[in-house]
Amino acid sequence: MKAVRLNEWGKALELEDIPLPEPKEDEVLVRVRNASINPFDAALWAGYLQGMAQTPLTMGVDFAGDVISVGSKITHVKPGDAVYGLCPLGAGAFAEYTLVKAHEVTHKPKSLDYVFAAALPLPAMAAWKSLFELLEIKPGERLLIHGAGGNVGGLAVQLAKAEGVYVYGTDIPEKGEHALALGVDEFIPSQDRFEDIVKDVDAVLDLVGGDLMQRSYTVLKPGGRYVTSLLEKTPQEEPQRLGIRSMGLAAWPNAEILVKMKELIDDGKVKVFVNKTFPLEEVNTAMAYRLETKGIGKVVLMVQ
Repeated sequence: MKAVRLNEWGKALELEDIPLPEPKEDEVLVRVRNASINPFDAALWAGYLQGMAQTPLTMGVDFAGDVISVGSKITHVKPGDAVYGLCPLGAGAFAEYTLVKAHEVTHKPKSLDYVFAAALPLPAMAAWKSLFELLEIKPGERLLIHGAGGNVGGLAVQLAKAEGVYVYGTDIPEKGEHALALGVDEFIPSQDRFEDIVKDVDAVLDLVGGDLMQRSYTVLKPGGRYVTSLLEKTPQEEPQRLGIRSMGLAAWPNAEILVKMKELIDDGKVKVFVNKTFPLEEVNTAMAYRLETKGIGKVVLMVQ
């Protein structure tokens, strides 16, 4: 099968022929139709995650496709099913076929085609886990999202609004209209001081980083919660002094969350956005475009 391989950190990706994998008893073999590019993929390619993986490896995390075969212990999907999910690191979605565990795959939303379904898994995991497992957001609370017009941020806005949360959102001015359309109650351009507008919020979801961590602490009420997707562990001394909780996000695959997202999408409560598609053989161009674009939506590879 054809697969996009990273042979050396930061070097051009190569489309190579590798053996077609065989599923073990707890695995699912998927024919990949589409795969999308995440910031995680760019960080892996650049070599920032060398402690998590070794080269050579097959790139890609998010995918949508069709089940080809399943192991004897797999019961929730069967050959022929249209599915979406997340690949384990190094096993790769940027390939004609991928092998995943049961908790990494489920039926794709019926209302989405494969292109849009492939844009969803990792952002959905990050948004859901941030809001409901870490921030424990509740109806009536006030939430500040940095990066509200991005892929994770946009899903977080929609999920929060569905729960009856008041949402402040920051992002570059070009994404303001999009963030407001998703449901942001008050949009603050990133060049403005959000501290002058936002006061005593219950929670902050920081998808941007930089100096926003320290600045966000100042707008949280005592007992407030802060989550960043940029660190798995956050400094604790200052948050403890201020009486707030500060946490980093690690979005591991969870098919139950993907099922919940599928239901919300098919019920019309959540929308997914795609910026541009590229054929698999143009993966290097697609990666460069993903790093440069400030547009709305995911970059998706057309695999088969």
